[in-house]
Amino acid sequence: MSFWDRFGPDYRRNCMAWRHSPANPVIPPVGDGWKSRWTANPDVLEHDGRRLLYYRGNGVLGDDPALHDRIGVAEIVELTGESITLRDLGDGPAVDVGAPGAFDSQDVLDPAAVRFRGATWLYYSAVGDGPDSVGLAVSADGVHFEKRGKVLTGRAPDVVVRHGRIYMLFQEKAANGRYDFRLAVSEDGQRFEPAVAGPVLEPAGESGWDSYDINTGRLIDTGDGYLLIYGGSSSLLDQPDYFGLARSTDLIHWERHPGNPIFGCGPKGAEDGGAIWFPALVQTDDAYVLLYEGSRGNYRSDLSSQICMASIDRA
Repeated sequence: MSFWDRFGPDYRRNCMAWRHSPANPVIPPVGDGWKSRWTANPDVLEHDGRRLLYYRGNGVLGDDPALHDRIGVAEIVELTGESITLRDLGDGPAVDVGAPGAFDSQDVLDPAAVRFRGATWLYYSAVGDGPDSVGLAVSADGVHFEKRGKVLTGRAPDVVVRHGRIYMLFQEKAANGRYDFRLAVSEDGQRFEPAVAGPVLEPAGESGWDSYDINTGRLIDTGDGYLLIYGGSSSLLDQPDYFGLARSTDLIHWERHPGNPIFGCGPKGAEDGGAIWFPALVQTDDAYVLLYEGSRGNYRSDLSSQICMASIDRA
C-alpha cells in the first residue's frame, strides 16, 4: 500500500495509528561538545546500499564557547519501528559555521541532501551576516564536504532531481509574517531561479490545523510524482503540532490529503509533546518509519529539540 493510500479520511484515526517510540528521543543530545544541547532536523539519503542520516547538533566546539548549530552525518546501521542504531561518520561535524562576517557565521542547520552529478549535494539553512539564506556544500563520499557558498535567500530547503535539474522547495515569510513554500530550480545546482512566481503552497485559510503557518517540508520522489510531508499550526509561527501530507506531479500544483493531518505531537509532557518539525520518512520491510525533531515544549517554555521516531504498519 502506498504511503498516500495508507491514510483514510478521518484525521483522528490517521494520527492515532502511529506508534511513538517508547525510546524517544531516539537520538538525544550527548556529551559536552557540538551536539550536547540539541539534536534536530533529520534528513535521510539512501545511496549505494547505505542510509545516511544528516542532522543538526547544537553545542560548543573546540575553544569557542559560543553555542552554534552544526551539521553532522551518521550511517543508519539498524532501524526498526522502535529503535535506531547509528554509526557516526567523520570526525566531528560535517559542515561547520563560517568565519566571522560570513553568511553562515552563526548557524548551519536544516540539511537537505541529494545525489547529483556523481556527488552528494547538501543544502542547508544559514544564519549569519545578512538575511537567512540557503547554502551549499558538496562531497564525493557523502561525509567530507566542501562549501560552495550561498545559493538563495530563504530557509529550510528540501531538494529533488527532476529531468536533470535540482528543484528546491524552501520556506519564506510572506507579507503577513507567516511562512509559505516556494519552489526554485537550477541547471547546475548553484544558480537558482524561481520555478514560478509566488508560493506553491500556503497556509490553508481562516481555520484548520494548518491555517496559520506551514513549514519544514520534506519531499519524497515516488517515481510517478511527489509527496510532501510538512508541519502546520493553527495559531503559532514555526511551532507545528501536526504533520500533513500533500501530493503533486509537477512540484508546483499540490493536493492536500483529505485526511489531514496524518500525524500529531505526542501526549503533553512526552519528549515530542510540545512541537514537531522536519519529518523524514524511511521505509522498512513492514513499516513506514518517521524520524523528526520533537520537543517537550515550544519556544515559550521547555524547548528541548531532539530527534524522535514513530512508525506505522505499511499494510
